[in-house]
Amino acid sequence: MGAAGSKLEKALGDQFPEGERYFGLENFGNTCYCNSVLQALYFCVPFREQLLDYYSNNKNLADADENLLTCLADLFMQISSQKKKTGVIAPKRFVQRLKKQNEIFRSYMHQDAHEFLNYLLNELVDILEKVASAAKSDQETSSPTEKIANGPTSVHANGVKKEPLVTWVHKNFQGILTNETKCLRCETVTARDETFLDLSLDIEQNSSITSCLKNFSSTETLNAEDKFFCDKCCSLQEAQKRMKIKKPPHILVIHLKRFKYIEQLGRYKKLSYRVVFPLELKLSNTVEDADAEYSLFAVVVHVGSGPNHGHYVSLVKSHNHWLFFDDENVEMIDESAVQTFFGSAQEYSSNTDHGYILFYERVSNGSTS
Repeated sequence: MGAAGSKLEKALGDQFPEGERYFGLENFGNTCYCNSVLQALYFCVPFREQLLDYYSNNKNLADADENLLTCLADLFMQISSQKKKTGVIAPKRFVQRLKKQNEIFRSYMHQDAHEFLNYLLNELVDILEKVASAAKSDQETSSPTEKIANGPTSVHANGVKKEPLVTWVHKNFQGILTNETKCLRCETVTARDETFLDLSLDIEQNSSITSCLKNFSSTETLNAEDKFFCDKCCSLQEAQKRMKIKKPPHILVIHLKRFKYIEQLGRYKKLSYRVVFPLELKLSNTVEDADAEYSLFAVVVHVGSGPNHGHYVSLVKSHNHWLFFDDENVEMIDESAVQTFFGSAQEYSSNTDHGYILFYERVSNGSTS
């Protein structure tokens, strides 16, 4: 990497961003699924800054039991505080912790990058919630004034819903979907909200992210055995159902469902379909009237023809330059090279490098409340 690192420094020259670090990550035997996602998260600047900020403001975390959050913060701290601008770092502690904590990632088999990202974000949320509730219970036990004559005031005992904690992970990645169902008899619309940290989209050949999002929000008719129970009619009725984005997240993560179970084959098959993902994306299937505008800053790419083998690499935009991260190797690429990862227009193609997870950051000043 020494030569590659100096090559990268030469390529950037005096345009090398002040204070930025570009480090490859060592592979510990099929850990490319982990490395590619970690690079995308490291260059998700608000996430990186908030993780490091949280870690430095909660020094007691370092003394507490090691967990994925402390290991991730240590790794990001290690990268950002390097004296050299480029090089290789071994994320050994993080990978060991991951394997210790979840047996899915213990084997040396090919793992799924999306499954790992999902697990990691949910795990970080769990850790932050536990830390916050422990701090809250410490406060409550240390302030006896809370206890009043009629006993302690417990909001939950009366069935009043506890407000869920909104962590900085939520503030970055969480959006809200609304599931609208309209009864075709009385025309009453029932809406149910649900949160998401990423959107998984079905894909079609020669399509685009915009068309995949349209399909995601298309209207579906519920009839025959799928009828909807309407509370107003007090009976099963035909209905129309659709999913809309009620609150777009700050960081929009889109997972393209490239691995599909084929009944006849009795196994999963990789869909190499060409799906165009733009550098600038407008979300129009939102509840808000104004389009939410996003800018692409990272792509996790699956390389290979099947779901059970292959390799992961990532493309990252940093300070208006695009970089290609392949485990230990980091190199500059031209922005136009991003489109070579859209997929293949033909079923059997020699190109097996396909965009799998897309990371977009919101750039518009539209309503973010």
